[in-house]
Order: sequence, then structure tokens, then C-alpha cells
Amino acid sequence: MYQFFKTIAFQFDPELAHSITVKTLALLPSVFSMYGGIDNLDKYQIETNMGVLPFPVGIAAGLDKNAELIDYFGQLGVGGLEVGTVTPLPQEGNQKPRLFRMAKERSLRNCMGFNGDGAKSVLANIEIANDYPMKLGINFGKNKITPNDKALDDYLILFKEFEQVGDYYVINVSSPNTPGLRDLQDKDFILALNQELIKMKVSKPVYLKISPDMSMSQIDQVINVVGESIFSGIIATNTTHIPELGAGGVSGRMMREKSREVRRAALLKMSAFKDKEVIGVGGVESIEDLWEFWSLGGKFMQVYSSFIFNGPKLFTSLSQRLDWLMNYYGVTRVEELIRLAYLEKVKLPIV
Repeated sequence: MYQFFKTIAFQFDPELAHSITVKTLALLPSVFSMYGGIDNLDKYQIETNMGVLPFPVGIAAGLDKNAELIDYFGQLGVGGLEVGTVTPLPQEGNQKPRLFRMAKERSLRNCMGFNGDGAKSVLANIEIANDYPMKLGINFGKNKITPNDKALDDYLILFKEFEQVGDYYVINVSSPNTPGLRDLQDKDFILALNQELIKMKVSKPVYLKISPDMSMSQIDQVINVVGESIFSGIIATNTTHIPELGAGGVSGRMMREKSREVRRAALLKMSAFKDKEVIGVGGVESIEDLWEFWSLGGKFMQVYSSFIFNGPKLFTSLSQRLDWLMNYYGVTRVEELIRLAYLEKVKLPIV
């Protein structure tokens, strides 16, 4: 079913195809959630700072910008859905065309620029959606017209707007598509935001999403700041800029190795801080990616491009591989697989 749909969709402009897909899935979530997904979620549950997630893999920000697909992904059975990036005000984003497929490389390049309907529209969509075991994250970004010296105000507006909504929040200061945004991956900005969140008594988990294009010294600095803050951890990583391909950020297989390197460094550094965690994203598409992440101390990963190229059967395939592994090792829960990978350093068997 998905292969048939993808064959047709890939004949169209990528952004148009994505828009049509979102509207279709939002209109008929129950129908399309039948083509893939996960059953018997109890055995797949994992414990995180966000609480109990029903599955160790979820959907990264960018795929459902305006929170239109909560019912679809909730019925599909994913571990979490991160909506956004949400900005305080609606904005058009960058000039089109701004989304490009690289099908042979199973990758995407986007120059979207935080296009979206704005905070109030996203909030309205969340409020009419049903409740599901998956965790709902809300990814925050500043408006393009907001100068960096006023960026903190935009993020605080969003925290106030979504104060009672969602299960966790993400600070996006790492997209390459908003001029100057990555300059906010800075100790002073993170500390200032941290102080304001303490004053606001924000109780839900907050994560900082970082770029794969940071130097190791920058990663060390950011993690040291996050480790001593009220942040629950980081999300590693956002898209990567590959200059020879043009403007924007690349996701999918073409950024896999770079993202893996940053995740490894982040997991190693973050292990020094109690109760902080790393959420992994960037080129994630297989049980091998998940097992490696677990072996280094991570738990929850997200996908974006691999869902575009594989469809909902990606989650069916992952659940089947997890079932096989639980049977192979004689365990009944994914948490036990994570223990084997991390504490006992058991290697993933070759099948």
C-alpha cells in the first residue's frame, strides 16, 4: 500500500506531496494507521525523563509542523510525536522550492525556515486531538523577524502558551534555515533561558536540540551547561549543512555518520550528569542504530526521513526485530534488551 502511494507521491514536488499526505492522514487517521504500526505495546515500554513511552522510537520534529497528525501517529503506536517547529506567530518560511529529495541516498534537503501556522493554531489542533500512550513533544523556535537579542522573549511566549499542553518541550536553536539561529547554541543564551524557566517553575521536561555541525569543544560546553541546568537533556541531532549541495539542512542517510559521532560524544559526556538523557535522531532507520544507541547509554530515538522513505512499515519492522531479539535472549521486555546492550555490552546478533 505505502509503496504504491510513494510511487505516486514521488512524482510530485516534495513539499506539495508532503502537504497532501498530511491532510490525507489527518482526515482519515484510522484508515491509514491500519497499514503498519505496532500491536501489544506493553512489552515495548521504556522509562525516560518524559515518563513511560510505549515504544523506543518516535517521530522527530518537522514532519508534523502544525500538530495535525496526533491521531494518526497515536493510532500507529509510535513512542512519541514531536510537533513543530512552532513559532509564536505564523510565518511563510523561506522561498520555494525549499524541500528536495535525494532518493538514491534516501535523504532530504530542506530550507523550510520554520514555516507554520503559529502557536495558537498548533494549540487548537492539540486540544481537539485524542489522548494516546505516546508522548507529545512541542518543538519551539523563534520567528525569523525576531532579532537574536530578543529571541529569549519568543521562547518564553511559547512556554507560556503551551504551559498546560504536551509532555515535553524542545528548544530548537540548531536549524540551519533561520539566519543567526545557531548562534543561540551559546552558553549565555542557554543560561539566561534556564534562569527564566526556573522563575516560571516549568515542571515538564525540557530538551535542547543541537546541531551535528558543532565542534567537540562546543558540544562539551553545551552539555556542561545543560548538565547543571533544569534541562532534562539534549536531542542529538538536527539536520546538517552540506555546502556543496546548497542551502538548508540534510537529513537521512547522508548525515548518518556525522550524527552518530555527535551522539556518541554527547552520550559519553552526559553520563557524568545524573538524570540527564540524550534523545537520538539523525539517519536513524534500523535496529542496528537503536542497539548501538542503547549500548552507549541512550534509550529513545526519533525518525524523520526514514519514515518518508519506508512508511509506517518501518515501525512494524522494528517491532518484529525487537520481538525476535526478546525471544532470542529469553526476555519479555525491551527494557531488558536495553540492559543487555548497555550494562552487559551484549553485541547485536547477526541474523
